Amino acid sequence: MKNHPLYKKLKVYALANLTTGEIEALFLHELIALLGEGQIRLSHTFVNNMKSAVIMAMENRDDENDLQQVKTEIKSWLDANFPNWEAERGRDGDKPYVTIWLKGKL
Repeated sequence: MKNHPLYKKLKVYALANLTTGEIEALFLHELIALLGEGQIRLSHTFVNNMKSAVIMAMENRDDENDLQQVKTEIKSWLDANFPNWEAERGRDGDKPYVTIWLKGKL
């Protein structure tokens, strides 16, 4: 599905213009109009899977931005006190987290 042209088109548009809530709230006919596809038939399952994948991509982008913000804000203190520190982001279900290794990741 991630190679489907409509998914790619939706992902590019959503990353630039929409929130995850707006993606979740889209109905099938709104999605078709948004993508500029007039007489296309899509199953509800395909649309739901496509919306879920786009939401995951948006969350991934937001998590990466959050990690960069954390790194920027605490970087000077960590560099001074723990020169080999490393940070990594992750997600436990719908909860994003950042792990910091003060002596480097093993």
